[in-house]
Amino acid sequence: MKRVIYRTVKADGDEPVEVFWIAGLIRNEKNEWWVRAVFRGRSSGRLFEQRLPIGMLPILSLGVWFDQGLLKLDDALGVEGQGVIADLSRYEVITSADVPRSLYPLPEGKAGTQRLFRYRNDQGDVLIPVVELMRALFIHNRAMALAAMRPAGIEQLYYPDQPGDRSSAQLRFTREMPKSCIGKQFAMEFAWTVLDPQARRSWDSILRLSAGKPYVMFEPPPIGPSQWSFRGVRNGSQWFVLELKSLSGRRLPFHELDFGHPGFKKAIPGSSTDPAGATGKGKGPTPARPDEESKNPEKEADVDEGDSGSTNGRSPKTVQIGSKQLAFENRVKVHRQAVEVERPPRKPSGKRPSSKKRKATTTKAVPVTAGERAGGARLPPVDFKMLASAAWATIGDLDALDETTRYMRDKLPRVQFEMAPVQLKQGRAISTAGSHPRAAMVVVIRRLGQPPIALLDVERTGIAALSMMALHFEGQAMPDQIEDAVTRVLDGLVDNGGNWLGRIETELATHCRCERIPKMLIPREQKDKLAKQWAARLIEKLGLDAA
Repeated sequence: MKRVIYRTVKADGDEPVEVFWIAGLIRNEKNEWWVRAVFRGRSSGRLFEQRLPIGMLPILSLGVWFDQGLLKLDDALGVEGQGVIADLSRYEVITSADVPRSLYPLPEGKAGTQRLFRYRNDQGDVLIPVVELMRALFIHNRAMALAAMRPAGIEQLYYPDQPGDRSSAQLRFTREMPKSCIGKQFAMEFAWTVLDPQARRSWDSILRLSAGKPYVMFEPPPIGPSQWSFRGVRNGSQWFVLELKSLSGRRLPFHELDFGHPGFKKAIPGSSTDPAGATGKGKGPTPARPDEESKNPEKEADVDEGDSGSTNGRSPKTVQIGSKQLAFENRVKVHRQAVEVERPPRKPSGKRPSSKKRKATTTKAVPVTAGERAGGARLPPVDFKMLASAAWATIGDLDALDETTRYMRDKLPRVQFEMAPVQLKQGRAISTAGSHPRAAMVVVIRRLGQPPIALLDVERTGIAALSMMALHFEGQAMPDQIEDAVTRVLDGLVDNGGNWLGRIETELATHCRCERIPKMLIPREQKDKLAKQWAARLIEKLGLDAA
């Protein structure tokens, strides 16, 4: 892929524009997070705000510019600078109003209330926007940008392990993390974020300190002394960091790292009845195929604003935009783990690979999005007191209900949806799926002036047939009443060997009507194609279309 066109990042005319300021994050009516980016015309100096999908945050460092939507990294605002920070966790918080205009010309009274960290060293002051330090430490790609403002968002990207020091570490990504983004450097960055206790606390503070605020805030981890290299502007003894390019002082809490992904596959030769080959020649290496891209025109990614959401995001177009150099102090061995799959032996064709030159081709625009996948951000969690929560990485085929509920929410913006994965009670064969506790999904649906509905589904590994269950409450049921009913129904399913227990449904009939919904969300492996249809059917079945 040669070029990326961000067609929302354009001025009214043909003037190139640069990222001048990040004025915060905002959530829209679909519960999706957006970046309030302020742009400045490179010729006119005119400032204007555009709201961009949070998935674009990895590229939105101050001073980078766009020419008719084409991202430009050369000739960016500022000069190269360096400095030593004694400890990232020792800082002074200032607001955008405190930045001297002689250092960076933020418009007086119009720069919002964004926070900056001020660090002091022997050479003077180093000012860095909070969002820039957060971006440099944690926001390495679109998936991590989306996860930062989702409750338990990062747990969707990997199978959690206990943080802390250890000799070796295992990191298993889920399919929510695009495999095209994963290399050894990224694996180390991600492992540091989730396995180093201080880094993980810092990551968790992003959502805790930023949600519901007009500014971005987090607590940097204790790193230091740290050598910084950055692009910035200077006035006397003060530096204003536009883009943090590298920092030192971090250590990984392990000596060896193995990382894997469900999409990592290693082809091994299949069995053959003619080991020497039909021609009597040795096997030898398989001739390399011509470059796959030679069959296709050069592609130009046309990135839209993401209003309609993306697909599941597991096979995205990948664009190289320049990387940060955030090294670690200790050296570790990193191994990429792949699943071996047998490759059938090829029949000799007798043809030699073509050596013809690639024909000149025209550029083809491929529309892609930096927005969240269809349905938007993770739904608000249900706050259960007694039910044990399940990790999102263990929900298995319940992601079909997750996807379907997102479409339901988009169709019914006035209806409140809350969702949480929970563990079934243990002690029976049905209680586990594979090596982990079997998960159930609980979706609580609330409409103004109407009784709530709880929708229940169970991870189906090893279960031949099971209906979904809807609990229709009478009156304005309290949260503990909902939890009690959900617990009794799920416990009854376990006691009954994986089938809904009619006795429990009868006992609940005084304040809750239980409705079994058969043949829904089938086949689950086609959720990306069918989730929208399932959402429409569930809305009709539950009587939500009148909401």
